[in-house]
Amino acid sequence: MTSSTPDWNARWRERADQPFTVDPWLLSIAPLLPSTGLALDLACGRGRHALFLAERGLSVTALDSSAEALAQLGTEATRRNLKIETRQVDLEAAPHLPPAAFNLILLLFYLQRSLMPHLRAAVRPGGLAVVRTFSSAGPFPGGPDNPDFVLRPGELLDIFAGWDILRHEEGLEPSSKGGSVAGIVARRRLD
Repeated sequence: MTSSTPDWNARWRERADQPFTVDPWLLSIAPLLPSTGLALDLACGRGRHALFLAERGLSVTALDSSAEALAQLGTEATRRNLKIETRQVDLEAAPHLPPAAFNLILLLFYLQRSLMPHLRAAVRPGGLAVVRTFSSAGPFPGGPDNPDFVLRPGELLDIFAGWDILRHEEGLEPSSKGGSVAGIVARRRLD
């Protein structure tokens, strides 16, 4: 780990007492999401969204690089009597996902452009991809300094070209961490 790489285990230990609050945008798009099938929460952190999806009736797999975050998710899932499969995966080193395996893939507040083709391929025909993260669209100051972690205006539409766009917005609201956000709900067309 380089000095510029965050120690995610330490960060999640510091946040262990925080509630598992679901992102309000995810709640707002919940009517568009399936209530059954297989879901994948990529870069899930402590798993607040994996818990939400499992409570809706989805069979959830949650991936993250932090053993600490996954342990907290496992503890909370057990407390709620939910079964969530957790896997510790470095998505930067191993971005491969099984093809056409999931009815829903969720990726919130994590941007790794090399992962996007794998994410697209892992959604089953008729399934959904839900992506929301920092964007340079919008008039809100702050946000990540590194452009590798910030979407360009219209980038999500380009990534999901050829898919049915159920909802797309960018630059309409500030992130709690500064800067603006972009989000998309895209359905893979039936082959």
